[in-house]
Amino acid sequence: MMETITMPESGPPLQVVAHDAPDVDGTASAAPLDARDATTRDALRKRTPTGGYEVSDADLVRAIRVWDARGDLDAVRALSELLIDRCMPEFRRRAWGLRHRPELMQDAISAMIEQTLREARDPNEGFMLLNFIHYLHCLCADNFNRILRQEGLSYRRDEQGRPAGRPRHVPQALVDRIDVPLDDSEEGGAPGRDIANPGDTLSDRMAAIEAQRILLYLSDPLDRKIMILRVFEQMRWDDIAAVCGKTERTMRLRYEKARVRLREALEVEQQRDQIAAR
Repeated sequence: MMETITMPESGPPLQVVAHDAPDVDGTASAAPLDARDATTRDALRKRTPTGGYEVSDADLVRAIRVWDARGDLDAVRALSELLIDRCMPEFRRRAWGLRHRPELMQDAISAMIEQTLREARDPNEGFMLLNFIHYLHCLCADNFNRILRQEGLSYRRDEQGRPAGRPRHVPQALVDRIDVPLDDSEEGGAPGRDIANPGDTLSDRMAAIEAQRILLYLSDPLDRKIMILRVFEQMRWDDIAAVCGKTERTMRLRYEKARVRLREALEVEQQRDQIAAR
């Protein structure tokens, strides 16, 4: 899966102008590359014997900025499509660690594409012109790690590289599960009942670990027991009352109060993580 950039229908390819065109930094340079011209497009795809491109990525970015400064969006789109084609193998390779969650892998690749295109048109972004390969590696790593943090898959690691402590973020699936009241009916099948995809063992394991940690926000063992029996075991209210030795009304009231406390604790935790990430 990949995001494609479609080129709009246009007239005859714009010919390269004969005079010099000012570069984005104000200096004179050769006429900017125009990927709408078939000859130029073929030249942009040519590789050197060592595997690189004859026209560097930095030169491609410079041409994008020149056309963007002139307001020629068709030329910008054509060059942007070629730039993303060059970057896509690296995007896929860097997002491969999320292959067990295809939707997250696609989210990571889409974010990489969006950031690359946005910064390619930003004349104040100079790092990608100095060392495009290193820039691309940093961009991919940042977006990959952001997805991990967003889904609660990012752990601090010790000197041996093993996960240490709790995740740096609460999985959104688990937040949604706690935040949505269960249907009072005993039929089951309420939306959001599954914490994670049953076919995804890694997500199941991560959700189980997070559930155990989050339940510790409830200081009373009885409240934790009620939450487990109702949310995770999906037991009926009368059965929960029989197990806990309390009335059904007491079980319902304690469950609602515990759910509110957990939601408030998760909101505070997320705000703290957002502040720490800035």
